[in-house]
Amino acid sequence: MNTTDLQRDEPQSAAPAPRPFSFLRGFRIIPRLETYPWVVAFAQTIAGKATILALFGLGLYYATWLHYLHNPRWKVQICFLVVVTALPQYRRIVLVLGTVCWAFGIWWQWAEHPQIVQAAISLVLAAAIFFLAIRFRTSWFGRRPVATLLTGFALTVLLASYLPKGGTLRTMSFDFLPVFGAYLWFLAYSLIDISSRKRDSVSLQVGAYQPIWGSSGTPFPKGSAYLRRIEAKTPEQLAVAQLKGLKLLAWSIILDLFLNFVYMPLVHGYLGIPYYEFVFHLSLLRTPFKWYVGWESLIADFLGKLVDFSIFGHRIIAVCRMAGFLALRNTWRPLSSPSIAEFWNRFYYYFKELLVDCFFYPAFLRYFKTWGRWRLFASTVAAAGFGNAFFHFFRDLNYIDELGFWRALAGFQSYIFYTIVLSVGIGISQMRQQKADKKNPGWIRARLISPLCVGGFFCLLRIFDYTYKRYPISESFRFLAHLFNLVS
Repeated sequence: MNTTDLQRDEPQSAAPAPRPFSFLRGFRIIPRLETYPWVVAFAQTIAGKATILALFGLGLYYATWLHYLHNPRWKVQICFLVVVTALPQYRRIVLVLGTVCWAFGIWWQWAEHPQIVQAAISLVLAAAIFFLAIRFRTSWFGRRPVATLLTGFALTVLLASYLPKGGTLRTMSFDFLPVFGAYLWFLAYSLIDISSRKRDSVSLQVGAYQPIWGSSGTPFPKGSAYLRRIEAKTPEQLAVAQLKGLKLLAWSIILDLFLNFVYMPLVHGYLGIPYYEFVFHLSLLRTPFKWYVGWESLIADFLGKLVDFSIFGHRIIAVCRMAGFLALRNTWRPLSSPSIAEFWNRFYYYFKELLVDCFFYPAFLRYFKTWGRWRLFASTVAAAGFGNAFFHFFRDLNYIDELGFWRALAGFQSYIFYTIVLSVGIGISQMRQQKADKKNPGWIRARLISPLCVGGFFCLLRIFDYTYKRYPISESFRFLAHLFNLVS
């Protein structure tokens, strides 16, 4: 019997049974264009760059038109992208010029109240603080620049709140402080960068201050040191970054269409679920409503805000990528998070990074060294708890101007409770994760039960997530009790 007969006589293994919907495993709404060599090669040509810029500009225009916004922002951004694509070797210089022009428009031409003088003073003051921190590296300020900056800003706001209401000095103070506060955390990243051997000059640092691609009080994406790390160094890297930027903009438009033409009409129109703000207002007025209506409105609002916040972050990062900086997304699949810490990382990545850089690392490296395994937990509470509350309290200076410092702080009690519960939850989640890494949880627990529990935690915690409307914390607890039918 030859070898062929032996092979023929051996039992043949059965073909694996096809899994349900296996044909969808590799399906993507937007193909991974950056993985196709011919697409990347085409994107490096003049025709390819022009095509990508034209499609991106069309997407920016459509996104603006979709919200009926009469804002020239998309025009300024596309002009900036054309220049920075044509002159990649001068990318950082073009970024500085574009950011300064953009800031000039924000604080003067396109704003309701002209504040160009305050913005100019803020940038000059930021440059002076950056220079002094470098000049006096051995002083307390040079060794603790971020802590000194934040403490000084807080004390200045406190002193300004004691000035006579209606007085010229108080008015000037609260005209200037919100503008400087808009640059506060960008300056903090510059001060962190002073310890780097390859730190940028103060002029290049300004390019990351409220950059032309957009941002909030949270720097997107971090500071100048991060831009150096993610900047495209070759034509191929630039092509990949721009293709990913175009894809991310397209994805944000798809999410926007889904939110405004499918989700909102279905949830609040066809199903008739009331808006969460309306139901919470009913609770404030002691107007009775069914307990399940509270759940419906809260869950609908939570999911809607997730999509809306994803759109916001995607569009900023899309422009950043088109400029040649391959930044990570701000929001990435938070509902699939298996833990509270993972959700926090995926939902608002750059805010989490800000708290880590400005509060977690200083606390972890300088304090709690004798706490053993609780050192991580204490540093997490310092960042997600204290740092989170500090950021939001000093972001809304109009409340401090209107109510006074201590009354505004008392009215902030609901959000302070939110940060305490959140930071404790994240700390416990991190400690549990160290033990869970040694185990192999099943698919149902890892992909279904855990994400549902995590999503439920953040959904309920949203009841206390109030920074703009200052309600007593008792009202938040009352609404929570209403969800469980404990009050009428």
